Amino acid sequence: MTPDGDPGLRKKVEGDFPEQTPNVGELVKTLMKSFLKSDSNYGAITDIETDIDSIYDMVGRYIDEEKVNVYALKLGDRILLSKTDVDFEDIYEVIKERSQLQIKKDMIEIWDDAERGILHLIIVPVRKHFPLDYSTDRQKARMIEKISSMTWQIA
Repeated sequence: MTPDGDPGLRKKVEGDFPEQTPNVGELVKTLMKSFLKSDSNYGAITDIETDIDSIYDMVGRYIDEEKVNVYALKLGDRILLSKTDVDFEDIYEVIKERSQLQIKKDMIEIWDDAERGILHLIIVPVRKHFPLDYSTDRQKARMIEKISSMTWQIA
């Protein structure tokens, strides 16, 4: 399987989380169920209008309680989701063939597929892949800077 062969590669799981909504937990569950039912192996919860840390904690609890094969990563103001049943080695080989390595730091690699406008964030120890769309070189540079300045460790 190739990253561009996944028809849902650029799909996102999106939702609004207004600060006064008492059922944010239910919204998170709905978004997670929707993502799990989708054909896409990747998703993102974006446009969060409340504390992202609390939403990220809810996503983590949902993953633990439901024992689903999903890995979640908080990146800035969004939560990235990746299903863990994807054949990582095949995807990684395609990424290396079609992309240029931009950063190799600590536990991460960032590969740039400039033709498709995708940065591939690879978390090496857990063999996870997160594709990140960009539309301009400036946006790409900001994402690379932000990701490379983060502290990476596995809990």
